[in-house]
Amino acid sequence: MRGLLRFLGKVLGRRYRLLWLEDQGTFRREVRLPGWGWLLGLVLLGGAVWTLFAYTPLRYTIPGYPTRRFHRLYQALVERVGQLEDKLRQHLAQVEELRQIQETLQPHPTLASLPLLPSLQSGPYVLPVEGQVSRGFQPAQGHWGIDITCEAGETVLAMAEGTVILAEYSYETGYVLAIQHPNGLVSFYKHNSRLLRQLGERVQAGDVVALAGGLGVYSSGPHLHIETWLGGQPIDPLQLLNYPRRPS
Repeated sequence: MRGLLRFLGKVLGRRYRLLWLEDQGTFRREVRLPGWGWLLGLVLLGGAVWTLFAYTPLRYTIPGYPTRRFHRLYQALVERVGQLEDKLRQHLAQVEELRQIQETLQPHPTLASLPLLPSLQSGPYVLPVEGQVSRGFQPAQGHWGIDITCEAGETVLAMAEGTVILAEYSYETGYVLAIQHPNGLVSFYKHNSRLLRQLGERVQAGDVVALAGGLGVYSSGPHLHIETWLGGQPIDPLQLLNYPRRPS
């Protein structure tokens, strides 16, 4: 080790000269510096070259270095991912709110046959869409509402006045909207192609709230799935829509 240090000391301490020669070997100019001076100069020159290529557009001339177009696309992708993360957080918040709502709306098998309240049966309910009932109320099979066939894009009406408590997209049931009505009833509208109302918005009976469709993996074609819940039990919507009448 001492020998190596002694050797390096001699090399770095020795003076070296750099000659500039003209054509035919004629002397022109020389620079004399100790070894450590030349080493320091090479380090500074390397740092300057690295800085030049690292922080100026010259870096795009390096083979294999990403192009400017790639950087622009990358920045746009990063911004898009940030927007999707914000939407995901909003979606998770809505899902959590729906979960809390559904905890109070879990069906109880012993309550399915209870009669409806007279005030609920006499309410002025509006048929959300006109069409044929393709599947009825079958709680034993996990079908908590009814399916009404309709054209894709047909307007969906609110059954009664209330406040929108859910407006989101679901992989299983497409765009879903739920309305909390003053009498405690909650109505759900599923498999929509587009929602026209926002969370917290007030609606009146017969207001357009969505456009029908057939979105969601649980859908086999354009239709509207309607559910009505009261006090933790599902209710057959047809019991409320005894005299379906759509406003002109």
